[in-house]
Amino acid sequence: MNRIFLKIASIAAAVAVLFSLTACNPEKRSGAAQYDKSYYITKYGGDLDSNLSVFPDSVEEGRVALFESSFGEGLFDTDGYMILEYRCDAEQIAAEEERLGGIAFTIKNHDGKTFTNHVMDDEKSYPYPAYITNDGFGSTYEYALIDRGGNRIIYIYAAYVMPDGFPCKEYLKTDRSAYKADSLQAFTVYNHSFDGGQSWMEFDDVTDH
Repeated sequence: MNRIFLKIASIAAAVAVLFSLTACNPEKRSGAAQYDKSYYITKYGGDLDSNLSVFPDSVEEGRVALFESSFGEGLFDTDGYMILEYRCDAEQIAAEEERLGGIAFTIKNHDGKTFTNHVMDDEKSYPYPAYITNDGFGSTYEYALIDRGGNRIIYIYAAYVMPDGFPCKEYLKTDRSAYKADSLQAFTVYNHSFDGGQSWMEFDDVTDH
């Protein structure tokens, strides 16, 4: 019995060390020059459960009021956040809203069945009107906030949100208790279940060749 206990303890200790090495040193980037959407998709795409579709492909650095990110690769997933605050005039906001409103993903299973998810337009959950592609599914959030009065759009990606420790709390849901909801019941454009929730297909699981 003691030998089994010691073996279990040694395995647990090794896992704890590995976790500390991978999760406690997040990669942090900031400043307009560091914004590179493709970089995050390439480096973290397997764990993001997203292709960051709300975020613009490129930015004019002079319009970036804030950009920062922090991602830590743990044993099983990547947690962290990315925030882009972007200045826009009314015409640019209108064009971006048209793009955001058209976001949709068709999920396919191995039997050829398909289901199309569309971005969610939410006027109530956040301090500003939001276009949402992930509202907590898999403990992940991705959305764009439209601040028409302030001539800006705020783009957010966040995984495993702890509201008290989030760097820009003013961009979180107004009801903080929502972050405790069942993540598999939450909205996402990137996943769909064809078997009543027993399994989930992602947007890039099955592709046409």
